[in-house]
Parts: sequence; structure tokens; C-alpha cells
Amino acid sequence: MKITQVKAIPLFAAFADAFDGPVPPELSLPAFSMRANPLLGQGAVIVRITTDAGLVGIGEAMGRPGPRGTAAHIKEVLAPMLLGRDPRHHHALFTAMNEQLRFAPMGISGVDMALWDLRGQIYGDCLTNLLGGAMRETVDCYASPIPYMTTPEASAEKAREFQRAGFRAVKLKIGRGLGTDIDHAAAVRDAIGGDVKLLVDANGAYTVSESIALAKDLVKLGVYWLEEPAHPEFPDDLARIRRRVDLPVVSGEWLGSWFQFRDLLKAEAVDVIMPNITRCGGITGIMKIADLAALENVTVAPHGVGAGIGIVAAIAACAVMPNFLIYEYNQLFNPLRHTVMHEAIDYADGLLRPSDGNGLGLTLNEETLARFRAD
Repeated sequence: MKITQVKAIPLFAAFADAFDGPVPPELSLPAFSMRANPLLGQGAVIVRITTDAGLVGIGEAMGRPGPRGTAAHIKEVLAPMLLGRDPRHHHALFTAMNEQLRFAPMGISGVDMALWDLRGQIYGDCLTNLLGGAMRETVDCYASPIPYMTTPEASAEKAREFQRAGFRAVKLKIGRGLGTDIDHAAAVRDAIGGDVKLLVDANGAYTVSESIALAKDLVKLGVYWLEEPAHPEFPDDLARIRRRVDLPVVSGEWLGSWFQFRDLLKAEAVDVIMPNITRCGGITGIMKIADLAALENVTVAPHGVGAGIGIVAAIAACAVMPNFLIYEYNQLFNPLRHTVMHEAIDYADGLLRPSDGNGLGLTLNEETLARFRAD
């Protein structure tokens, strides 16, 4: 069996096209990391790999900061490496792609995911079985984000909205100053009560000293974890913070190659890592990263930003990982999340369930691809 075609389809759903009036500010500036580069919409890159046996595998690569750049990387660099190769040799292909491009992992993520989807179709089995068997039937998840709402009361209402949807954990975006952060966190805690987990994410907003001061008040509110108090490119800063605070420190959503995760773990900078399956090397990449973390007794809580294909792949990976903690089921407005495929994401009462179809068990919605195609 040989690969005959590799396609990369960039998608972009502009917020401006979805609203009659102005775009709500919490969409374009939902977090500290968007302060200089507002979020104008949601993107994704859909990968489609065809074989001479007529089988087609699909995958998803991260669509940030621009889907067309990642699509071009797949078309111009990765596709020539894949054509004529056997899709069953996914480890050999993954290694070859990474040896040349270990620091350009987003395109590799989509290709790897599509190769695993093909593998499931070839062998007639679901992704969890291909990965060695599910360790859990359901995957714990949390709602994210409570973005930068204008008032603490608005943040509290967004939290209640997630609670009404069955979520047992919610994540608040912080990074607007220590006093503002505590006001919003306190309002959310009052709104959801003590039985719902409250996570906070600063997206690298603070210095070491600011993070330590902030954490003292967050502990009083029973916060579950402190995510990216400092930027992940400063693992030594994260390590200093971790040694001084009484909260789990979390990071990793911006990292790509497992070499970067190795460095984060070696620095003893985190209690929990957050790889994104559409950025960190796909299914093969996220499982390698989970193994690295297991050797350091660190748990994995994958980052959940993206369209539906990546979410379904991540759910399967989470079901298999021995050191899985919780999954981020992103709820920020995204017209691509539930429309790129015909199948629904299986969510109820704070739990996600992996697909039992062959491979990813998904079929692409061609109308969505045509509507949001960005090339």
C-alpha cells in the first residue's frame, strides 16, 4: 500500500462574519497572550491522505497563528516526503519528518493524525485499541475559558453557564493585574461553590515575584491549579515559582517538539504538562510526551484548542494514557468545532467518551470545508 496524495486544507472562520454587530471584546481578547495579536477568528488545517487502496485518512493541524502557513508547510515540505511511502510505517514516517523539521511540529501533527486514521481503517479497529487499549471508558474534562469579562459578575455568570452544562471544572483567564484577578476568581468561586474545580490560566502574564504573591491569595480560594504564571520559554522561572507556591504549576500548550517538553520536565518546572495534539506531533507525539512525563511522575492534561477532529483524537489519547489527569474541552466560540465532521463529540455531564469507529471514526463535512476554506 502506498500514499498517492496528501492534501492540506486551511480553514478560517472569522468572528466578524458570525455577528451582525461588533464582535464581543471577550472573543478578540480572551487572554493575556492575545494582547498584541487579537484573535480575529478560529482556524484549522485539515489533512487528507489518500492511498492506492482507495482509503483516505484525515487529521487536523493547529490553525494558529495562520492556517495557510501550516498548510503550505505540509504541501511543500511534508507531502513530498510521504508520497509513495507505506502509510502503515507511521513511526518511520514520523521519525523522518521530525529529523528534518523537529521545530515545525504543527504540520507533522496533522499528517501523523491522518496516518493513524488510515491505520485504523486498514486494520478495522478504533484508535484506543490501536494505542494499546483504553484505561478508562470516560475522560474527565473542564470548560475553558471564562475569558476577560468586563466585571467579576460577568465572569461568575459565565462560570454558572458552564456549570449548568454539566461541567465539574472550569478555567478562568487571569493576567489583568493581581487585584483584578483575585476579584474575578473570588466571584467565580462564590458562583460555582466548592464542589466544582476552579483552574486559572495567566498565559505567561507575570514575573516570578508577582506569581508567588498571586498564588497566596489563589490558595485561599481553593484554586485547583496555576497555569503558565510565567511564559513557558522561561522554565527556570516556572521552577522557581513551583518551589514557592502551594498550587500545582502547569504549562506546555505552546510547546511543540517532545524535546521542549523534555527540557521543561528536566527543569522540574511543572506538576502537570499540557501538550496540544494538533501542535505537538499528533497522536505519536502526544503519546511520546506522556511517556516522558510518566518517567518524572508528572501528569498530563492536554490543551484542547482546535476543531473537532483534533478533539476526537485527543479524547482517544487521554483514554489510553496511564498518567492522564483532565482534558481541556474549549468552549470559546468556534464555528469549526462541531461542523468539520458529521459525527458529534460525545460529551455529557463533565465527561467525554472516545469514538469506537475505525481510526478516528469520522467523516468530513465537505460543506464546512467549502464555506471556510482559506486558500
